[in-house]
Amino acid sequence: MQERLIQLLESVAGSAKPVSANDLAQMTKLPRATIYRNLSSLLDCGFLDEVDDGKRYVLGIRFVKIALTGKSDSHVIKAVMAMIHRLVIDIGETAYLARYRGGRVDLIHIETPSDPAIPYIYPGLGIRPAHACSSAKAIAAFILPELREELLAGEPHGFTANTLTDASQIATELEQVRRSGYALCDGEIEEGVTSVAVPINVDRLGSIFSMGVVGPTNRIKTHLHSRILPILMEENIRAAAAIQHCSIVDAERVHSEALAN
Repeated sequence: MQERLIQLLESVAGSAKPVSANDLAQMTKLPRATIYRNLSSLLDCGFLDEVDDGKRYVLGIRFVKIALTGKSDSHVIKAVMAMIHRLVIDIGETAYLARYRGGRVDLIHIETPSDPAIPYIYPGLGIRPAHACSSAKAIAAFILPELREELLAGEPHGFTANTLTDASQIATELEQVRRSGYALCDGEIEEGVTSVAVPINVDRLGSIFSMGVVGPTNRIKTHLHSRILPILMEENIRAAAAIQHCSIVDAERVHSEALAN
């Protein structure tokens, strides 16, 4: 039974669209009665969800959340390290990776340019303010609403004269981020420093990861639309696919171990 459950999960995960029981029968060659029995088990534990009035199935939010939020920093970094490195090479600025967890956003990986003749910004690892930092704004704008409320809880700190601290202004800015697809931190934490980040959208949890670059304001804003954003968007697609792939593999392992215990 354990192998059949995993086989169904693999089939659903590998499909580009929601699948029906008939689709799964063709994919797995399992008896229809077996498929329905195992689908019921996967639905009960939240590892699959029904769509199209119960006619089709997708990976469940619980399944995806276990895979993504439980993944160690080292696994995520390994999955997207090549994309972060290309950002540094192609843009020439410090690149970073951020993630949501436990009601906050952390920068978990930073790579700086190797050319000693070019000054660069090093933002530092750790917690980033959701109302001011581009990496956190990119996540806050696209994450599930209940997680967004948790992320924005508390009194926002005014780091500089450019920092937004009014709740309605912050909400308006996040709406703009959703429309444009990217977030800016333009002197909001340190004057003269600008960062830009894009959300990494993985399955149906929204964006609990983001990636971006940071540098002197004059360099970032001069090349923002002509060079930086196109490169970021391209690497973002690759990063989402890489995280999704390794998350599915890990979630299948977690489910297999849970069934064995």
